[in-house]
Parts: sequence; C-alpha cells; structure tokens
Amino acid sequence: MIWKSEHITAKARNSQNFVHKLVSRQPMIKTKCDGTFNVGIVGAGPKGLYALEELFRILKNEKLRAKCRVFWWNENQDFGSGPNYQPNQPDHLLINYCIGHIDAWDRASHQPSEHLNLMDWIIKHKKIKQEVQPTDFASRALVGIYLQHVLMQVVNLKPKAIELYLIPEKVSNVHTMSNDNLLVETDFKEYEVNNLLFTTGHCYHNIPLINFKRKKIPENYILSAYPIEVLRKIPSDKSVGIIGWGLTFIDVALSLTEGRGGKFNAHGKYIANGNEPVLLPFSRNQLPIMPRGPIYGDKIYRLQYLNKNWLQTMQSIAKKRKLDFRNDIFPWIEREVTFAYYSTFLQTQEKQIIENYIKSLSEEERFNVQDLLFPKVPKTENVQNSYIQYLEFLIAEAVKGELKSPLMAAAAVWREVSRLVAELYKESGFTGDSHRYLDKELFGAFCRTSYGPPIANMKKILALMKADIIQTHWWKKVEIIYKDSENKFLLRSENAQKKVDFIVDARIARPNLAGKNSKLYQNLQENNLVKPLDNEGYQPGIVEMNYKGNVASSGKKTAIYFYGANTEGFLLDNDSLSRKKNNLAPYWADETLTQYLNFTSINRARTLKTNKKCI
Repeated sequence: MIWKSEHITAKARNSQNFVHKLVSRQPMIKTKCDGTFNVGIVGAGPKGLYALEELFRILKNEKLRAKCRVFWWNENQDFGSGPNYQPNQPDHLLINYCIGHIDAWDRASHQPSEHLNLMDWIIKHKKIKQEVQPTDFASRALVGIYLQHVLMQVVNLKPKAIELYLIPEKVSNVHTMSNDNLLVETDFKEYEVNNLLFTTGHCYHNIPLINFKRKKIPENYILSAYPIEVLRKIPSDKSVGIIGWGLTFIDVALSLTEGRGGKFNAHGKYIANGNEPVLLPFSRNQLPIMPRGPIYGDKIYRLQYLNKNWLQTMQSIAKKRKLDFRNDIFPWIEREVTFAYYSTFLQTQEKQIIENYIKSLSEEERFNVQDLLFPKVPKTENVQNSYIQYLEFLIAEAVKGELKSPLMAAAAVWREVSRLVAELYKESGFTGDSHRYLDKELFGAFCRTSYGPPIANMKKILALMKADIIQTHWWKKVEIIYKDSENKFLLRSENAQKKVDFIVDARIARPNLAGKNSKLYQNLQENNLVKPLDNEGYQPGIVEMNYKGNVASSGKKTAIYFYGANTEGFLLDNDSLSRKKNNLAPYWADETLTQYLNFTSINRARTLKTNKKCI
C-alpha cells in the first residue's frame, strides 16, 4: 500500500494552513539582541524541525531568567516540511523506505502518547478502511503533512519565555559583529543573533557538465529538478536528456508523464496522452538504481562478520593510526557481500558450508562486490531491449526480497554496515587517500544498490521504457556538447549520438566549497567564518567542524553549528528524516543552553553593578 494525502482526513491536511497562518500572524520582529538571547536556525526542513524541538525540550526544564528569541528562516512558508516534503507536491513522488521507520520524535527521551510516529499518525487520521502496515510506503507530500503536524505540536511545547519567529526569507550572508555576535542578512533585513545553526539540507547546485565559457547557462539546461515545477517549461514535443539514473531521475520521469495526466493501467502498461516529451537518461556508469522491497522487522539480511566486535577491533586500531578504508575495511565488506550472496543462494547460515562452496568456485564464477556495485548489463539485440530486460530482472529480485534473492542480500550489506562504517569515518577517521576513494569511487555505487526506490515506482519506469517514452542508447559514458546555433545538446558516446532539446541534471549535489556551489557557504568562507575540511590533502567539500557540529573558523570559537546534509564528508550517510543517524541536534541544544546561561549570568551581573552605582 502506498499512502497518499488523499487517504487522510481534511482536518489532518489542515496542518499546512496552520503553519502559513503562524507565519502571517507574527508580530513585529525585534532584530537586535537588546538584552535578549537570540538564536537563529537557517533551514526549515526536517532537521530544522528536529533541532527546534530539541531546543524547546531542553529549555523547558530551565528557569529562563532572560528572554530568548528564536529566528527560524526558510525560503518559503513551508516550515517543517522543507522543499523535499512540501505538502502540495504531486502524490506520485514517493519516499524510498517504508513508513515503519519514520518517526519525527526522539524516542531516547520521554515522549507523550500523543507524539505519534508516521504509521500511528496515519492510523489515527486515515479516512479509508485499508489496514496500515509498517511495510507500506507513502508519498513525500503525505510525509510533509505529518511533519507539519509535528511542528504544530512543537509550537505548543514552546516555553513561555521564548519568542518564536518563522521568517520566510532567504538567508544570503552572515558577518561577525564587534560584540562577537553574528549578523544574519536576508534579502529584506538584518538580524543579530548569539547562536546560529545551519540545517540547510540540499542547498547546493551541480556544476554543469558543459563548459559554457563564462556565458550565461541557457534556460534549456536545467541545473536542478527541484522544485519539481521547474519541469513545466518543457514542452511535450521535445526530447530531454536526464543526467542520472537515480531517485531524482524517477521523480523527473514520473513528473513529465504521470504528472501530465498519463496513466498506468491495472496491468502496469503506460497509457500516454500526448503530453509527454521523450526522455533519455544517462549516467557515469550507465547503471540504473536498483529497486528494493519494504525493509522492516526480521525479514532482512543480518551481518555475519561485521558486528560490534569487529567495530571495537577497528576502533582499537584507530587509536594508534588512521584507518585505511581500502585495506582495513573494504576487504571485510567484500567478504560480507560474498557471504550474503551465497548464504542466500544456498539458504543456510552455516559458515563452513558456505565458505567451502565459495572455495569450490573459480575466480571467474565467483560473485564478488564488483559484480554488485558495477555489474554489466547483459547485451541483447539492442540497447533499449537490454535495459528493459535488466530492469525486469532487478524488479523480480526485489520482489523476492533479501531473504530469497542472493543479489538483494548482497545489496543489503551496505545498508546494514554503513552505521558501523560511519562511526569510523567521522572526524576524518580514514586516511586522506582512502577517504577520497570511498567518497568519490564507491559511495554513489553503494547508494545506487542499497537505497533504491519502491518496486512500484521502478515498475512505472519499466512501463515507460516499454512505451518508448524513456529511451536509452548508450553502453558507455556520454559526452554532452552544446550546439549554440541550434540551442540544442548533442549526447554522444562510442556507439550512438542523439540531439536533445533540454538537459535536466537529476543528480543530488553534495557540499563543494572549492567548487563554490552554494552562494551562502561561499560567503561564509569569504567572511572567514568557515574553512574547508582538509584530510591529508583531500578536501571533501565540507567545512571544518568538531564532533558537535561547531565550525572551526580562522579566528576564535564562533557559535555557528551544522546539522544534516551540510555535514556530508565529515559525517557519512545522512538521512534527512532520521532522528537517530548523525544526530547533532542534542549537542547544539546543550551548547546553546550553556551559552544562554552564561549570557544571563553576565547580564545579571551587569544589572547588579548598575543598581549599586545608582544607590
């Protein structure tokens, strides 16, 4: 079952109206500190919401002696959901893991019974009789409504001494002030804060694959697929080259087909209506993302070699020297992947039986991690048919699940082991060269095989390929050439070339300070508020920070913090919806409380000194 916004009551869907009214009914904002402790949060997606809840909870237990303002900035009025989970987006855009894993509340702390996870929230607010299962999926719009419902509850948790302002303005720059406070600039105003948290999510843009030689990027080269409305400019009689075969590609493909009124019938066939352009996806490896079934409960692959004891061994080595991912860790992942494949193939967990069987195979016969991460698409009479058959194979394996499919079991290894690897990766725990190797050579392949879309969406992609709306013509890497005189693009590889009218970059950009792919972060660097993280000559593109997310600037300690996707490269494998993975919010809230208490103590001392002078 895929839960959509249409499946819940109108009252539950009203959370967006509540948030918008909260924004519009705010009183005049005082932008100076003036004896008040001011906190700023930049970014109002899930991480901004989680940070706000964490702050309110920790401050609620304190006797607040001075007023505290919280300025929360977002580029639009969709606070709580952010752009990825915006409630008004089409319901065919889905999350890629089942609803049983989604909980906006931190269960490590006591939570009242009315603070529901997504599954229980759907049960409470659904208007159809369909039973809710933790293995169900949901639309991103529905998740956004849930997140904004959580925001309604968080607002009600606000201590009385705190003033909360939801400010729909884009933050463009930050400066230090003479009193060591921070001056936050938006397109409209300046705000003075004592403490600033960045939860900006995917605010980065991809660097074009074409060198336009300082010319303006043409309008038919679309740098990002989001917000998804940018695709409306593409006419139906055009052809579109799509960079990437991943989750964003699926969003683009469905938005330009189903989102334009096309239908998938009961047999999975796509019924076109003439509003669809032709779509030509391509990627560095020419490999589509692997689908996956619901991952929940006991029906998952359990690691055999990579466990807590293994982690402790690695941590002991890390106390003496930096770990080399290639030599210290990757061989263990290879071993686990091979074991996962053959234990599922043989349907036994007896290590000796499995290892003996593996030894009986020649190197050419043996399945290995390269077969998982960089497989070869079996060739048939033409490229299109080869990819159709390959997608049919991947879907069939995903339907079997990782307890029955050797391939899916192997793909599950990274999902399960990434939390352990993340413990070793953080704070530049790997040598610079092996850090680069994981980031640049393997991480994308791990994500492509382990974090794929729901089967239902991949079946739609298959139907679009069979309808010849999605076409692929290439076995190897594609070069893009801009034909200025025609305002078209040539996609060229060894075996084929095609002209297209539009390019859509369907990759998710990562932090890249050197590439200057975020104007805001570029400004922070130019103002000496942040500096690039450097690990033995390798710069992953993220800013330097400590384990609490507090940045290391060129001067003294600054109360600037990071949480979420903007820590990628320092932390590994963030999850925009998770309250557990790489959770820096408690560190920030604790440090904010300490800073607030110091602020109130200093102000109190000044007041007493002033009163004595008056006497």
